[in-house]
Amino acid sequence: MPPTDTTPLLPQSEREPTPAPQGDSHPITLRACHSPWQVINQRFLFYIRVLLSSYLTSVAGVTLKYKLENEDDHGAGRIPFEFSTISFLLLWIYHLLTSTWTGAHTFGRSNPDRDGEPQDSSAQARIAKFFTPPHQPSTLQRTSFSIFYTVTHVFSFLHTLLYWAVFVPSGHGGFKPPKFPHHHHSPGNSTAVFYDPNKGLFEEDDIKAFSIINVSTITAIIAILEIIGLNSIRRQSPVIGHVAGTLAASGLYLAWAGVGKLATGHWGLFFLDPELMGNSPEAAVAAAAGFVIAALFIFVWMYGLIAMRQSITAAN
Repeated sequence: MPPTDTTPLLPQSEREPTPAPQGDSHPITLRACHSPWQVINQRFLFYIRVLLSSYLTSVAGVTLKYKLENEDDHGAGRIPFEFSTISFLLLWIYHLLTSTWTGAHTFGRSNPDRDGEPQDSSAQARIAKFFTPPHQPSTLQRTSFSIFYTVTHVFSFLHTLLYWAVFVPSGHGGFKPPKFPHHHHSPGNSTAVFYDPNKGLFEEDDIKAFSIINVSTITAIIAILEIIGLNSIRRQSPVIGHVAGTLAASGLYLAWAGVGKLATGHWGLFFLDPELMGNSPEAAVAAAAGFVIAALFIFVWMYGLIAMRQSITAAN
C-alpha cells in the first residue's frame, strides 16, 4: 500500500522505486510540498502556504496602490525596474506555485491510473495534472526549479540587507534615516518615492509603513520560515551550477536596471547611478560588483542554513 500524501516523505526503501536524481530519493518538486518536521503534516502545511500566499497577495495590492498614488518625477514606469519589485515578485510567485502544488499533491489523486483505471482525458483531469507537481521531473525541470528557488530566496535576503544596511543609512529608505554618519542625497532619483525628511518610519502614513516593513523585512522572515520549516529541499547540487545561476540572475537584474534607466531615467538601485555616487562611474561600477558579490555571500549563507536544517531533521 503506497504512503498517503499526508505523511512525511519516506525513505527510498519504503516506497516505490523512482529515479533518484543526484543521490536524492525524492524529486525537488515533491520536497517543496513536504515539511521536514513531522509536527507539520500535509494539510497543516497547505493551510500555512495558503495563508502566506494570501498575505503576500494583500501586501502586493497595498504596496502597488501606495506606489501608484505616490509617484515621483519618474512616474509609475519606474516600478517594474526596482529591485524591491523583482525580489518581491519572485517570492510571491514561488509561494503561489508551491501553494498550488501542495494543495494538488495533498488533496488530489497522486496517480490516476494506479489501480488500472483508464486515463481520464477530461478537461478537469488535464487541469489537475497541470497544477500537480511533477513526480518524475526531467533534469532540466529539477535544475530550473532549484535555481528558481535559490535565486528567489537569495534576492529576498539581499533586498532586506541592502535596504537596512545601505538604503536607510544613506537616506534612500523612504523615511527619515537614523542619525548615523552618512552622506545624504536628495531622493530625486532614489529607489523610494517622495518622503518627508523630518518623519521617521512610524511617523509616516500607515500604508507607507506597512509597505516598507513588509516588502523590506517580513519577506525575509517568510523566506527563513520557508527554508527551515516549510519544505524538505536539500542543499543545492551541483553547487557550481547554482553559483552560476545566482551570478547570472544578479547580472540579469543589473541589465534590467540599465533598461529601466534608459526607459525612465531612473536606476532601480540608487548606487548604480554615477550622479548619486559623487559623479563617479567607477564608484557605480564598484557598487554593481558589490551587489553581485553580496548575492554570492547570501547564497553561501542560505546553503549553510539548509545544511543546518538537514542535520537537525536527520537527527530527529
